[in-house]
Amino acid sequence: MSGNAFMLSKLQQRLQAAIEERRFYEAHQIYKTLYFRCTTRRNYAEALKYLYSGAELLLSNQQWESGTDLAFLVLQAYAKSKMNLTEVQLNQLCRFLNKMPATEERAAFVSQTTTLLKPHKNLLCGFNEQLGRLFWLEGSFYEARFRFMLSLNGCAVCSFLIALHQRYGLRSEIDLFITQAVLQFLCMRQPSAAILSFYTYTRGHPRLEPGPPFTRFPLLNFIWFFLLVIHSTERFSVFCVLCEKCLPQINRDSTYATYLETIGRQYFGTPSAEPNTMFSRILKMFGGSAEDADDLLATGSSEVTGPPRHPDVQNATSSSGPIRSTGATTCMKDFD
Repeated sequence: MSGNAFMLSKLQQRLQAAIEERRFYEAHQIYKTLYFRCTTRRNYAEALKYLYSGAELLLSNQQWESGTDLAFLVLQAYAKSKMNLTEVQLNQLCRFLNKMPATEERAAFVSQTTTLLKPHKNLLCGFNEQLGRLFWLEGSFYEARFRFMLSLNGCAVCSFLIALHQRYGLRSEIDLFITQAVLQFLCMRQPSAAILSFYTYTRGHPRLEPGPPFTRFPLLNFIWFFLLVIHSTERFSVFCVLCEKCLPQINRDSTYATYLETIGRQYFGTPSAEPNTMFSRILKMFGGSAEDADDLLATGSSEVTGPPRHPDVQNATSSSGPIRSTGATTCMKDFD
């Protein structure tokens, strides 16, 4: 037996004894030693095997700090080895996450995982969906909605919005919950997610009449026509007429004007609003401006940023009253 193999064997024996006697601090140190010895020899597969079992063991035994430390080393091993990440690695990271308490360390772990997954768009979307489900389970509805939107999964977004509305919303707010999500998806240049979310929500909400069209919720009719207009040949003129005709419904939320101005530029080729144009007059009726839309989209990043916290959503878990809004307004960055 070589010297390295002998030392590893001794460490494994010490580790097993520490685990059996529940000496978790010592076990943590041995796991780290094994990790560094394996990575020195570039044996990342062996290193990850130790880290997986160590992080699972420590987190399962409420050794939060030690377990999270090993979870961070897993991220480090992924980065150093330049391995091809798949759903297997994503699921492992999510298992760690689900065992962590809501601390600053968990937030840092989420941030580093997001950075690691950025080159892998599908995995990043899957990670955000898992985060959405975790925050939903914890009652953090603001964070849950934000992450579900980043997942680009219209079905997941609607499952959350339907449950949120049934628990906290008024019947008269059924249309508000989905309208904001659809417009935000369009601002993110995700028309497929916008369409899927609209039809999933309107067909899946148990308190909503069959449609479209909808006799009691004209705002939903506006969104329905709006999604059809995106694929129309004479899009710009129809877009302007539609916005003008549905002005009373659009004015129910002051953020819609900003979203629509941005969507107009992205999908309908509308210029920035200038005086005495048809579109600028519509914007003035909305109370919006080109500057408002510029605030909506920031440059230089492909990640959607988080919105300011709305008090109704922030206090949802501690209040028995209904939410009077669909939640915080998410400011979107370019999502290419």
